[in-house]
Amino acid sequence: MTRRKSAFDTMAEKYDAWYDSDEGRLLYDSEAGCVRGLVPEGGPLLEVGVGTGRFASLFPGAFGVDPARGALALAALRGVRVVEARGEALPFRDESFAVVLIIATLGFVDDPLEALREAERVLEKDGSIVVGLIPADSPWGRLYRGKKEEGHPFYGDSNLLAFEDLVGLLNGAGLRVAGVRSTLLHGPEEGQERREVAEGYVEGAGFVCVEAVKKCSG
Repeated sequence: MTRRKSAFDTMAEKYDAWYDSDEGRLLYDSEAGCVRGLVPEGGPLLEVGVGTGRFASLFPGAFGVDPARGALALAALRGVRVVEARGEALPFRDESFAVVLIIATLGFVDDPLEALREAERVLEKDGSIVVGLIPADSPWGRLYRGKKEEGHPFYGDSNLLAFEDLVGLLNGAGLRVAGVRSTLLHGPEEGQERREVAEGYVEGAGFVCVEAVKKCSG
């Protein structure tokens, strides 16, 4: 069966251009700072749901998978080593990566638990999975859920998760939480001049990063 193309494929350049807008740059910088603080140095890195490569390109030599060819073409231009694939079926051997990034992707995959199981499979024994989440019950999550209801091309197929949902999915995939950071600590209507990153989970934060490791490690 031919998979239906998403807006991330057919409108990849429009999606990517948002990151260069005043709002997009500010949010991206906050999220990137949150992610970087949980990514250990060294070792091969894979981003699942790499999109146009804005996050993966922060880490030289990174690999990225995505089902959207249009987005992958832009990621490749940023130096990411791209592979067309779904998160639920990664074309890599067991324990191939020291770090697996999954940034704002679990709300768009068909089966988030299977995607996490695949990430756990390709992760080295002592590696880290870093998940970026827009919590569904945060002011930012409610904003994007509203966009979904309005038929927004990029959020129409989204299914955002709450922080507690993510913790449960990680546990089901054989993973445990090792660290948490939060940013976008103000609601969308409050402006984001300040780009604080707080350690731990902050209720209401618009972007939460969770580092997870295999339960058998440590």
